[in-house]
Amino acid sequence: MPHSPSNQNHNSIFHPYYGSPASHISEAQILEVSGGESSDIDSAAKEKALELRPSESPHPDQSASLNNLAPVLSTRFQQGGERSALDEAISLHRQALDLQPSPHPLRSVSLNNLANALSTRFEQGGERSDLDEAISLHRQALELLPSPRSLRSTSLNNLADALWTRFEQGGQRCDLDDAISLNKQALELQPSPHPLRSTSLNNLADALLTRFEQGGQRSDLDDAISLHRQALELCPSPHPDRSASLNDLANALSTRFKQGGQISDLEEAISLHRQALELRPSPHLDRSGSLNNLASALLIRFEQGGQRSDLDEAISLHRQALELLPSPHPDRSASLNNLANALWTRFRQGGQRSDLDEAISLHRQALKLQLSPHPLRSGSLNNLASALSTRFEQGGQRSDLDEAISLHRQALELRPSPHPDRSGSLNNLASALSTQFEQGGQRSDLDEAISAHKQALELQPSPHPLRSRSFFALGNVLVHAHSSTDRNSHFLEQAMYSFSADNHQHIRAIDAYEAALQALPQLAALSFDLQSRQEALSARSDGLARDASRCAIRTGDLVKAIEFLEAGRSIFWSQSLSLRSPFDQLHDIEPQLADKLRHIADALELGSHRDISADISDNRKKLSLDQEAFRLNRLNEEWANGIDEVRKLKGFEDFLRPRRFSELQRAASEYPVVILVANNDGSHCLILTSTTIQHIDLPRLQTLVLQYLVRLVQDAVSESTVSFSSVERVMEDLAALLGENRAVKRMVNKLGSSDDVFKVVLRFLWDEVVNPVINFLKIEKSCSGELPMLQWCPTGAFTFLPIHAAGCYDIELSSGCASDYFISSYIPTIGTLLTPDPAPSIEAFKMAVIIQSKELPSTKTELKNIERHVSSDMLNKLGVPGKPATIEAVASCLSNASIVHFACHGKQDQFKPLDSGLQLDDGLLRVSRIMQETMPNGSLAFLCACETGKGDENLPDEAMSLGASLLFFGFRRVIATMWEMRDADGPTIADAFYEELFRGPDEKPALEPDITKSARALYLAVKKLRSQNVSFRRWVPFIHMGK
Repeated sequence: MPHSPSNQNHNSIFHPYYGSPASHISEAQILEVSGGESSDIDSAAKEKALELRPSESPHPDQSASLNNLAPVLSTRFQQGGERSALDEAISLHRQALDLQPSPHPLRSVSLNNLANALSTRFEQGGERSDLDEAISLHRQALELLPSPRSLRSTSLNNLADALWTRFEQGGQRCDLDDAISLNKQALELQPSPHPLRSTSLNNLADALLTRFEQGGQRSDLDDAISLHRQALELCPSPHPDRSASLNDLANALSTRFKQGGQISDLEEAISLHRQALELRPSPHLDRSGSLNNLASALLIRFEQGGQRSDLDEAISLHRQALELLPSPHPDRSASLNNLANALWTRFRQGGQRSDLDEAISLHRQALKLQLSPHPLRSGSLNNLASALSTRFEQGGQRSDLDEAISLHRQALELRPSPHPDRSGSLNNLASALSTQFEQGGQRSDLDEAISAHKQALELQPSPHPLRSRSFFALGNVLVHAHSSTDRNSHFLEQAMYSFSADNHQHIRAIDAYEAALQALPQLAALSFDLQSRQEALSARSDGLARDASRCAIRTGDLVKAIEFLEAGRSIFWSQSLSLRSPFDQLHDIEPQLADKLRHIADALELGSHRDISADISDNRKKLSLDQEAFRLNRLNEEWANGIDEVRKLKGFEDFLRPRRFSELQRAASEYPVVILVANNDGSHCLILTSTTIQHIDLPRLQTLVLQYLVRLVQDAVSESTVSFSSVERVMEDLAALLGENRAVKRMVNKLGSSDDVFKVVLRFLWDEVVNPVINFLKIEKSCSGELPMLQWCPTGAFTFLPIHAAGCYDIELSSGCASDYFISSYIPTIGTLLTPDPAPSIEAFKMAVIIQSKELPSTKTELKNIERHVSSDMLNKLGVPGKPATIEAVASCLSNASIVHFACHGKQDQFKPLDSGLQLDDGLLRVSRIMQETMPNGSLAFLCACETGKGDENLPDEAMSLGASLLFFGFRRVIATMWEMRDADGPTIADAFYEELFRGPDEKPALEPDITKSARALYLAVKKLRSQNVSFRRWVPFIHMGK
C-alpha cells in the first residue's frame, strides 16, 4: 500500500548572534534587499553579508556572521537545486564550527546545523561519508545538551532521524534500535502541550513500525498504532497535520490487518483514509496519495469480502489519482500500475474485455516511464506480460503471446539470483513457453519451459509456500512432453514424481485444510450485511470443503472427511443462525454473559439487514457507512471474545462449533445419509449409517463430467425448443472425456426430444451413482409399496442433478429406477436433520395458503384441492378476494403457521441469490426478507413455484435457494422444484400430496396432518403425475428437502 511522506525532518537549530546590530542578517532582510526574487538571493546575500561582516579577523562575531550566511545559501539550494550553494553552506558551517571551540555556548548549534546540511547533501548525492559525519556531529551536539536543556529533544530527534536514514541504507539493526531509543527520550522531554510532541509521536511510531516489518514483533506494531492514535488526538481539526496523522494511523492499521486478519482494523483504516481525503480537497498536494491509499485499502477489503462495490470504487479512486499526476510526475508510473492492476482484478471477476484492454494500455504507459534501471521496471514487465497472456487465452492473438514471452524474458534479466521474485519470473516464462508449445511451437519451447520450472524449484527450497504449486506446474508440463513424444519417454515418470512431491504429505495437508476451514466464517463476518457475506463466500469458499474431504478420504480418515464437509459448507446460513442460538442453558450458569451475547447478537442481526448502497463518488455517505461498519466490527469482536469465554465453561467447550461426527451420526439413526463429494479428479460417495461409514469411489465422475451432465439437463428443460446441435456438442465432449465415442454416437442418433436427453442423463446417474449405492446397501425392490428412505447430501455440481430420478427408462433395456427402490429426500447439510421438531402446541393446527390467481389461473384449482383435505377453520388463505397476498402479510404469517403452501411464480436470481423470491401481489418475497422472520412452528413449506430448489451455480455448497432458506430458518421439511414447473401440474401434485398427508392410520381422512409422511406424500403425488404420461421435465423437478 502506498504510504504518505514521512513526518520526519531535519530540525535545524538556527541561533543568530545578537552581539551587535550589524552582525546579524536574516533571510527576510536578504529578500528585502534583492526585491524578493529567490534568483537574486545569492548575490544579495553575499553583498549584504560582506557589508555587515566585521573587517578585523578574527573578529568575535565572525562565527555568527558565517552561521547567518550559511542558511541563506541553503535556502538558495532548496529553491533552485544548485549544488554549489549547498557545498558553500557546508563550508561556511565548518568555518563557523572551527571558530566555536568547546565550551563555546553556540557550539552545539553549529554542530547541529552542519550535520543537517551534510544530511541534506547525502540525500542528494548519496555519499555515505556525509551521512556518517552527520551522525557523528549530532552525537557531539547531544553531549553538549544535557537534560533538561530545551534544545535536547530537538537534538535527540535529529540524531534519531540520521540513524534511521543510515538504517534504510545499510540495514544495520543497531541503527534502528538506537533511533527508537532516542525517539523515546525525545518524547519524554516533550510532554503535552509541547508543540513538537505530535511529530515525535509519529517519528517513534514510524520507527517501531519499521522494526516490526524487520523482526515481526507484534508489540512494536501495537505500540506504533497506539502512538499514532495519541498523535492524532493532538491534531484536532483544523490542524494542518491532521490529514497526515490520519493517513499514518490508517497505514499502520492496514499493516496489522495483513498480519492478524482482524477485519475491524481494515474497516477503521478505510474510515480514516476517507477522513484524510475529506481534508485534502483538490488541489491539495497530497490528495493523490490519499486517493491511492483509500483505493488500496478498498481493494484489500474486496479481496477479503468480494464486494463488487469496493472494487468499482477503488478503480474510480485510482482514476482520480492518476488525473492529479500528469507526466512527468515521479509517482505517475506507480499510479498507472495501481489502476491497471485494479482493472485486471475486475476483469478476472466479470470478464469484461474492455477492462483487460485498458489494463494492458496502462501497463504499457507505466513501462515507458520506468526505463532501466528503474526499480519497478521488472514488476511492470511482469504485469504487462501476464495481462497479454490472459488476452491471448481470451482471443487467441498470437502476437500477444509472443510479446508476453519477450517481456517475461526481459523481467527475468532484471531479477538475477538471489532476487526474491526470480522464481516467479521463471515460472511465468515457463507457463508462457508451454502455452506456445501447445499452439504448435517448437520442441525447444517445451524443453526451455521444463528447465525454467526446475530452476524455479531450486530457488524454492522446502518449506517455501509456492514450492507445491511449482511442482504441480512442472508435472503438467512434463505430461505435455510425454504426450508429444514416444510412450517410452522418461517424461511421464518425472511427471508422476512431481505430482507425488506435491501430494506426498496428506497428513500435513489435513492440518492445513482444518485451519483453512476454521477461518472460513471470518470471510462472512457477522459485521457484514447479508449481501456482503454472500459475495465474500462466492469469491473465496467454494470447493474448499470438498477438497479437504477428498484429502481426508485419501488418508482413510472418513470421519474427518464428513466433519470437513459439514464445517465448510453452508457457512452463510450457519453464521446467520449463530445469532439466533438459544442461550437458556448458558443463562442458568452465567446470566450476565448470556444477556451480553444476546444483546450483541440482536445488534449484529439488525445490522446485517442495513442498506449499504451509496453513490460511488459520495465519500461522506461512504464515510458514514464505514463508521457504522466499524461499530459492528467492534461488536463482532466482542461476540467472538464472548464465545471464547463460553467455551472455557465446563460443558460448553463446543459451543457454536461445527458438529462433531459423534453427533452427526445421529442423523442416520433411522435412514442412511448418502453424501456425494464432487472433485475435479473424480468424485466420492460416503454412506453414513447409524453404525458405520462406507466409501464408494466414483472415478469417472470428475467435476467436468458432472458439469456436462448439468448442461444436458439445462438444455432439456429449456423453455425454447431443445437445441440438439448444442446437446450433440456436449455429448461429444462428454464421450471424449470418458472414452466412449461409439456408445455416445448411438445415443446421439436416437435423440428426438427432451425426454431422450433426460434418459441419457438419468441412465448415466443410475449406472454411476444410484445403482452402486443400492447394491452396497442391499436394497431390494418393494412389492408392498413400503419403501425405505435415502437422504441425499449432494455437493458441488451434484447439487444440480436429479439423483432421485436416476434410472433406466428405455423399455427394452429397463433395469429399474430409483423410485422402485427407495424414497428420496435432499439435505444441504447433515445438521439440518438434527433440528428438533416444534414442541407440541396447545394451539390449533394452522396452515397458510398463498396463491397468485391473477397470473396463474390453475392456482384457484390448487386451492380448492387443498380445501378438500384441510378444514377451512385451519386455513389462512392469502391472494384471494379481500385478502391480498402482500409481502408483509405473508411474511408475518410464516411465524405462526405449521404448514405454508405457495402457489405462485418463483425466481432464482443467478446474480444475487438473496434477491431470489416468490412473486406476491405487491412484489417479491425475497430470501433476504424471509431471513428477518422467526418460524418456531414451521413443520412444512410446500413451494409449488418455479426454481425454488435450484440454488446458485457459482456457490453450490452454500445452498442459496428459496427452499434452503426456509429449511435453515425454521421449517423442518420443504417441497421445492429444481427448475420451472407447469402451472397445470400444481393442482394434481397438491391434491395427491395432501390426501396422503391427511390420511390417518386407519386410511381415513384426519383432521391434522402427519408431517413425517411428507417425503412419501410427494413420492405418491409425483407417481400420480407420471401416470398421466407427462414429460420428464414436468415430473422430475419436484424434490423433498429435510427430514
